[in-house]
Amino acid sequence: MKIAVATEKGTTISSHFGRSPFFTIFEIVDGKIVGQSTRQNTFTKHFRGHHGDHQQEEHPHGPKEETHDHDSVADGLGDCSVVISHGMGRRAWEDLRARGIEMIVTDETDAEQAARLYVAGNLRDHVERLH
Repeated sequence: MKIAVATEKGTTISSHFGRSPFFTIFEIVDGKIVGQSTRQNTFTKHFRGHHGDHQQEEHPHGPKEETHDHDSVADGLGDCSVVISHGMGRRAWEDLRARGIEMIVTDETDAEQAARLYVAGNLRDHVERLH
């Protein structure tokens, strides 16, 4: 299993997963971290300087409505089972969960500690903080 943690410099958890410059990837085998790598965030529109992951789309029964495209994020983190961050938008949380990626909002600040707590079943998810 792989856990992606949104990070600022590889160790400190980022406040918003879409704007984080890096994702630290922890590889877990038999409940232990056996590998760690850092992936530069080149796949979220937030980080590439776009105004959100939002697009306007014609609705068949009325005015344009806002839609969200998280396909590039799902592709960039598709080999990970879990994504951990301090914050994220509700739509990203929903879209990635629909693709089979567990999304966790945490108070932890250290990426490795958050991964260890998750594996032990002790990482608290603050889903109430989604925006």
